[in-house]
Amino acid sequence: MSSARSRASGPSLPVRSYLIAFNALSAAGWAYVIYLTLAVFRGQHAPISAYDFFKPLASYVPTSIIEFLIPQPTTTNRFSTTLAYLIRPYFPATYDSTFFALAPVQSLAALEILHVLFGLVRSPLPTTVIQVSSRLILVWGIVERFPHTHSSPIYTTMILAWALTEVPRYAYYALSLAGCGVPGWLTWIRYSTFYVLYPVGAGSEALVMLSTIPEWSGGKWAVWTLEDWVKAGLVAIWVPGLWVMYSHMMRMRRKVLGSGKGQKLGAKPKDRIKAE
Repeated sequence: MSSARSRASGPSLPVRSYLIAFNALSAAGWAYVIYLTLAVFRGQHAPISAYDFFKPLASYVPTSIIEFLIPQPTTTNRFSTTLAYLIRPYFPATYDSTFFALAPVQSLAALEILHVLFGLVRSPLPTTVIQVSSRLILVWGIVERFPHTHSSPIYTTMILAWALTEVPRYAYYALSLAGCGVPGWLTWIRYSTFYVLYPVGAGSEALVMLSTIPEWSGGKWAVWTLEDWVKAGLVAIWVPGLWVMYSHMMRMRRKVLGSGKGQKLGAKPKDRIKAE
């Protein structure tokens, strides 16, 4: 009975305070990523580069990890090169101005897996692992290792989709846990914009990874390395992975906003959760 009452009343004060701080910090970090990205669209640039930011920390990273993160030779394929050429006039390259903020903010999300494992939040473990691990692979295993992705406009669409998803999500959780009330419009944004942002984000993720796979036409796939085949496999499962996340969010939307005709912007939700 006591454990049931404890679960019903939510996390303890120390845990609640920690989660509020975590979500508020994450929301602020992703908002800063949006600011840096939009600054590039306005023709401005960040005053610090990713290399200058991370250089002092390099001595603390194990040698094996440093070797793994050594930039790889430029390798891409005709499809990715053509796609980047077509999109570049509309989306500028933003790596130099955003990565120094994106990397730590996204890496901080790894704590969300621990939050689920230790029962601090009620999010399902599979969807949390899929979302967090796929992004960490993109940030550290792909973008940081392959220099030609730094000039890709698909990198820009990817991080914009991420940031525009995460600012409302973390802000929603922070306000819910603080008990100060969540505006109806924020709840609606949190549980509605995924219809557009998830496909854009997941599609951009797959295309960024695809751009690091060498040309495959004309039998050139025969000389692919094991890593190339692994990346091709990951690209292939991006669609079912997106459906897992999509289905989860549709269930959450029905739970929070209600089913049927949906929820008008600014209306009071039928049910609110403090944390997934």
